[in-house]
This record gives sequence, C-alpha cells and structure tokens, in this order.
Amino acid sequence: MNRRSEITDIFARAGISPGLSLRAAVVPPAPLASSGEDDGGLRWILATEAPATVFDWERFDFVSEVLLMDGLVLPETKQVPLLDSHSRYSVDDILGSVTDIKTAEAGGYAAVDGLVRFASDERAQRVLQLVRDGHLTDGSVGYRVDRAVWIPEGEQAAIRGRIFDGPLKVSHKWSLKEFSATPIGADALAKVRSLCTGQRGRLATPNRR
Repeated sequence: MNRRSEITDIFARAGISPGLSLRAAVVPPAPLASSGEDDGGLRWILATEAPATVFDWERFDFVSEVLLMDGLVLPETKQVPLLDSHSRYSVDDILGSVTDIKTAEAGGYAAVDGLVRFASDERAQRVLQLVRDGHLTDGSVGYRVDRAVWIPEGEQAAIRGRIFDGPLKVSHKWSLKEFSATPIGADALAKVRSLCTGQRGRLATPNRR
C-alpha cells in the first residue's frame, strides 16, 4: 500500500470522509447561563482564526492554515450534528446537536461559537457528565474547504484586505459539517501525522504544486 492509500485508509477507518478537514477547538466549553431549568446546554468555541496545522487534501500533506471566520457557510437548517470523535458512519455516533452559531472572540482571535446540546440517551448523557466533571474539554470541527489560497514560503498575499505571509493556507470560504467531542482535539490526525513527519520530528515539507 502506497503512502496516499495508507493515509486515506486511516481516515476511512476513523469514519472520516476524504476531503473533510479537522481543526481542534482551543477553548473548553462553558455552561450556558440560564435563569430557568438547566437543559444541559453549553456554549463552546467551535473554531478560531488562530493558525493551526491541518491535513490539506489538495496538497496531501500537513500545512498551517488560517480559517477566516467571515467565510463560514452554515447548512440551511443552521444546525450541525455533535459527533463522537468525528465518527459519522452511524446515527449511533450522534451525541446531540449544535445550533445558535455566532461570531465570537477567543484568545485575541476572531472565532465562532455554538450552543451545544446533548441528547437524552444514556451514551450522550455519559459524555455530558464527563464535560461537567471537567474530564472532557476538547472539541474539533469537521468542515469542507470551498475556497482557499496557498501562499508559498517567502511570499505574501492580500486576502479580504489583510496581508498573510507564507507558507500558509488561507481558507476564506468553508462549510461547517459537524462538531465533535474528542478525547484529544483532532486526535484522528495523529496516525496520519506520523506518516508525514521527518526523522527529526518535524512535519515534512508540503509537496509544491
């Protein structure tokens, strides 16, 4: 099995569709302030514009990416599923849903957050309890990049009135598909990352196209 097939197979066995990008949430969830009965809702930062290392399907390697928040495209329902670690092969993987997605700020970066509600079944409530107890703090978005600009090393590009320095992928239109509760943010990338790491532990240089 060649490297491309091996990487695709790792994603497939993790229940992740080819072409889906993953990015860890950087801020733990906060209980939803409510004057009424607690419905288990949490406001959770879903993504920020902080640069993050992601797997780029077009270049088929890890790159640093900035995800522009004003480029977010939501489903017509304005709702995405809350999944268990990006697994999407079965309805049993759904832990709840994310709605009320709004612009926010986190760590000095533009961000989007959402209202995360867990289903009432035993499995989802067990995950919610892990969150409430402070044992589960990580989340990760699954999204499709619709439009992006690759900036090579040593070059700059102006995108939406802002200057970015390469090497960098700037995704300026992206469609949110799901948000996942994960043991470690975007940990589904761990095995793939090992295939793209040089002997000295650094990420391999992305293939130039």
